[in-house]
Amino acid sequence: MKWLRQRMFGSLRTGTAEVERQNIAWNMIGSLIYAGSSMILTALVNHLIGPEQGGIFGFAFSAFGQQMFLVAYFGMRPFQSTDVNQAYTFGEYRRVRLYTCVAAVIFGIIYIFVNSFIVPDGYSRQKTVVVFLMVIYKVLDGFADVYESEFQREGRLYLTGKAMAYRTILSVILFLGALYATQDLVFSCVIAVLAQAAGILLFDWNTMKLVPGVNLSRAAGKSLALIRESFLLFLSVFLDGLIFAMAKYAVDAQMTSMDTAIFVAVFMPTSVINLAANFVIRPFLTKMSYQWEEKKFVEFTRDLKRLVAIILVLTVIALAGAWAIGVPVLGAISNVELAPYKSGLLYIILGGGFFAVMNLFYYVLVIMKCQRRIFFGYVPVCLLSVILSFLLVKIGGINGGAFSYMLEMLVLMMCFMGQAFYVFHRAKKRQGGG
Repeated sequence: MKWLRQRMFGSLRTGTAEVERQNIAWNMIGSLIYAGSSMILTALVNHLIGPEQGGIFGFAFSAFGQQMFLVAYFGMRPFQSTDVNQAYTFGEYRRVRLYTCVAAVIFGIIYIFVNSFIVPDGYSRQKTVVVFLMVIYKVLDGFADVYESEFQREGRLYLTGKAMAYRTILSVILFLGALYATQDLVFSCVIAVLAQAAGILLFDWNTMKLVPGVNLSRAAGKSLALIRESFLLFLSVFLDGLIFAMAKYAVDAQMTSMDTAIFVAVFMPTSVINLAANFVIRPFLTKMSYQWEEKKFVEFTRDLKRLVAIILVLTVIALAGAWAIGVPVLGAISNVELAPYKSGLLYIILGGGFFAVMNLFYYVLVIMKCQRRIFFGYVPVCLLSVILSFLLVKIGGINGGAFSYMLEMLVLMMCFMGQAFYVFHRAKKRQGGG
């Protein structure tokens, strides 16, 4: 373990400029590998064992499995990574994350049981097992995040990027290798789960030993206090995940596994846009937290405008690329025919851009300690998404689902931006315009 840690992570970086460079570089690398893994997995499953099984895997991995990741995650990353005053120790964050991971597994089992044994024409035996295994895989991903959030809080975001990159590469290679050798989706998912657990042990738990002064103590009552303080964030993130994936649920419920595979392929670019935006956003979060706490509003506004501009540029580039070559490239990658769904692809990419801006303002509201505003922004949009997604998928199929996603993201973005601007101007007014 010690030899591996030294080989892959070295010793802690020293010097502010060097740390900043490493933070930006490794956060970008880790985020891109994590985003790319989702595309690679769903696409290669389609190629290796066919789009029908690929649709099952795509739903299990990117829709319901991701929803259970959000239960395990409990909305704590932005809270933990910006807890610069150390209101809670790492030991307290980790204990709460264990509780939320157990809750995610229980919730996942209940959902799978209902859809396998109670709903008419429910899940096949294979789909039942695959969805369950992807729940475990994603819950482990949620547990790894508590370590990676602590690296970020300690100003060592490059450790987060390295850990994320290494464990993602390990699980993807072993999963695809098993699938290629056996053509057995269930067995390969078992291998992926074991690889994810090994990755956490090697690259998160092991790496934590590099960070000096991490507090593992747990004070009485602090776990319950942290759950209470994070609960609205959890509900907000959970509703966010539902809104983000509601069109996938609508397609899965009303169309075939082949249609699900097509919709997952059309949906692929959103992961790249969102995680590309996140690797730009995350290095600024701790700095913006200090700016807000110290009431440096000019610097705070400057960085916020810079981040919005970067996201808009990324979205325009993605739209241009999708218009020119998106359909043939994604079709070849995913092994499905996408020619009838070019408009849907453009809707999805534009919606992904809206989502990225919304996500930025979500973090801004967390920094402003306005979790309640976040929650009450999600509730009406979540209800709207259920109606829009199922209605528009029924009317327009895959393109209808894509259009519903774009509308939902636009409404949510405007809601969060409006609330953040209101809080910002109120804070400036209290400061006398300073």
